Amino acid sequence: MKKLLTLSTIAFAIISCTKTQFTAPAVSTGSANFTKFVSVGNSLTQGYMDGGLYFYGQSNSYPSIIAKQAQDANFNQPMVTGNGSGYIHLAFINNQLSPIQPSDSTFGPPINPDPSWVNWGTSLQSNSYCNLGISGITLDNTVALTPTEALINSTICANNPYGRFMSFGSFASPKVYIDNLRTCGATFFTCWLGSNDVLGYATAGGVPTVVVTFLGKITLNAITSPAIFAQKYDSILTVFNKMGAKGVCATIPDVTSIPFFNTVPSYVTVNGNKQFLYIRTAAGVRQATTQDHILLTAYDSVLAGKGLTASNPLSNPLVLDASEVDSIEIALAQYNSSIKSLAASFGFPVVDMYQYLGSLQQSIYVDGITFNRTFIQGGAIGLDGIHPDARGYALVANQFIQVINASFGATIPPADVTQFRGVLFP
Repeated sequence: MKKLLTLSTIAFAIISCTKTQFTAPAVSTGSANFTKFVSVGNSLTQGYMDGGLYFYGQSNSYPSIIAKQAQDANFNQPMVTGNGSGYIHLAFINNQLSPIQPSDSTFGPPINPDPSWVNWGTSLQSNSYCNLGISGITLDNTVALTPTEALINSTICANNPYGRFMSFGSFASPKVYIDNLRTCGATFFTCWLGSNDVLGYATAGGVPTVVVTFLGKITLNAITSPAIFAQKYDSILTVFNKMGAKGVCATIPDVTSIPFFNTVPSYVTVNGNKQFLYIRTAAGVRQATTQDHILLTAYDSVLAGKGLTASNPLSNPLVLDASEVDSIEIALAQYNSSIKSLAASFGFPVVDMYQYLGSLQQSIYVDGITFNRTFIQGGAIGLDGIHPDARGYALVANQFIQVINASFGATIPPADVTQFRGVLFP
């Protein structure tokens, strides 16, 4: 945050006829040893932005920003080249700004994946990296409680293109995420795992996917049991504790508060009157209420007239209904309670991202910029309606820095949010 001169300082400068000098405190990590600063997490840690993993997004991941502010020259990430996996961009269509998917060439040159993306990560060595975030990974995927689960989780992660830089072993000898952590050599860490344990369910409209494999039926996009969540979170923190690392954990934000769930209204206006859309839920077809969330992915369907009649309702995967929201909120409360209590048991401080990012539901004012959850124009969230833009990641980094400074006697300066890009307009 920028500091303002006080009236007394200005008066002193005038009286003395000399230029007032301001000396910023020397950058120090205090008792936090940044010799090997490691970040674990999902897409929020990896720097996923605008619906893709690309160089600019990774360069502005929140761990990268923390490392730069701490003058940590050793922090390195498994970087993609250029466009990486491809990402969403904006274009004017009929004088209206619209998000364009990476491969869509209808309205101009697409932002396709970089040619190197198909093989990205296959020759990288995870032990040399400090950012171990993997987009799409759940806390449930990171730890295996049985040999069968180890095979399932290693298979899921091995088929995740965003995790190709990490070793997941083989069918005969599977490895899971936590096995890689054991050899990471961290002296300091951040842990922001757990969002996907409810986000996958939410973005699927509360409809888990059952996949039949040679291992039997595997359910994807389900809410992780809070008891299992606590057990596996404890396992992750135990690894860091055993290697003598200090670190900071973060709570999980309210995933239903982001633009992805709050941009498309649950009604249309006909002749000046609100007409609530018809939606299909697990209990049947009914009209939506303000407690239901229409997903951003339903936008084109609503424009095409879907949901206007009971015979043509929005499909279940395009709606997160009120009962599904309740299930998410119950799980989130238990997850965050476990994060706080487990972190405290190890002496690790916690950044309350649930509280901080929840403030975007109204607005926050930082470095002369107003941020809120409005899609595209809100300032903190990118074009997928889920992940932060660079300014959003800077806000997140500053919350971690604040806790690091307070907990470890560090003097890491916060990032100047104005120096980071928001959504890029055409």
